[in-house]
Amino acid sequence: MIPVIFLRTAVWVLFGILVCAFGAVTPVRDSVAVPTKVAVLDFVDLNDNQIKTEPSEWLRRSVAATGKFKVLPRDTMAKRLTEFNVNLNQPCNNPQCSFDIGSYLQADFVLYGSYSPLPQADVVTLKLLYIPKAQIAWTWVGEVQMAAAGGDKGLVWERQFAAIANSILDGSLVLEKPKVHKTLAVVDLSDLSFLSRVFFERIQTRISGFPQYDPLSQSELSELFTALEINKYSVAPSLENMVGLGQKLGVSNLIYSRIYRDGKSYLCRLAMYDIERKAAVLELPPQPSEDFGKLLEYERIFFFTLAAKEKNRAAAPAIAQQKGKSYKALWVSLGLLGVGGGLGLVWVDKLKKGGGGGTGPTQFPDPNPPPGDPTK
Repeated sequence: MIPVIFLRTAVWVLFGILVCAFGAVTPVRDSVAVPTKVAVLDFVDLNDNQIKTEPSEWLRRSVAATGKFKVLPRDTMAKRLTEFNVNLNQPCNNPQCSFDIGSYLQADFVLYGSYSPLPQADVVTLKLLYIPKAQIAWTWVGEVQMAAAGGDKGLVWERQFAAIANSILDGSLVLEKPKVHKTLAVVDLSDLSFLSRVFFERIQTRISGFPQYDPLSQSELSELFTALEINKYSVAPSLENMVGLGQKLGVSNLIYSRIYRDGKSYLCRLAMYDIERKAAVLELPPQPSEDFGKLLEYERIFFFTLAAKEKNRAAAPAIAQQKGKSYKALWVSLGLLGVGGGLGLVWVDKLKKGGGGGTGPTQFPDPNPPPGDPTK
């Protein structure tokens, strides 16, 4: 009788002969479970800082309908959280409370954000937090025009949320920050009005979608201003002043934002500064409009341009080898935004000249300064 050990040896020898004869054999691995357990928190209305349960349910149903996520029912979440003395009716729209809730629920992801009804549109921001790494994996910013709702807001938003849920699946989730990332401070000089909070929330959400940046929280930034005895409202937004402020704060990048009223018009200013290089990356001087919705378009095109510049800078060697590469898709996208004031055309002109892909600042035309702008 042949010992078992010899049989095993013979089998492995035969296996080695087959590998040599027919090439490497790929082993069949057990399927790795993809994290899909999602807790969808109730939207927070920035107008009164209260939760919005109805649109939150629309979102839960839409995410569950994809069949790719296991969405925790709200009553299950509420029951589980009471064991940890957490009230689900308390508004949560920041990474810390979202992380705590996700940990208590043993969820893989927590989807949270804001829902702000405006006269012309409902504005929504969303962030998907990956709990194991405490990392924002995906973000979305958008709105639905009420004229398109046709009297049935719920139906329109359910369709929109269905598209959002699918975009989570289609997009690349960032489950871990890159090894090299840059600190960033968002210095906002707006007032505390509802519209200013809506605008700033969009900026914060956009920045959270850039994995290469590590933004300071507003509480951290406030503590720094206090410790350094800096009155941020006294700092005029010049390149020299912003670089100096960034150096004092110890960050590598800084975004300046401001939204304010001048007569009947709203105005917004946005600028991105590279503190290490002492340079402006992208600037949007005051853009006046009596329609607040236009300011949302200006904000959108600013971050669209910033994302394009970052992408081009990261892919600089590849672009250098493809000098004839067309940017038509970007130009068309900008045209579809319907941005007034020729912003899209100016951006395209800069891009043709290399402004969009280089390291120098892209600057939009500055209209006559409004009488109420103290920085002029």
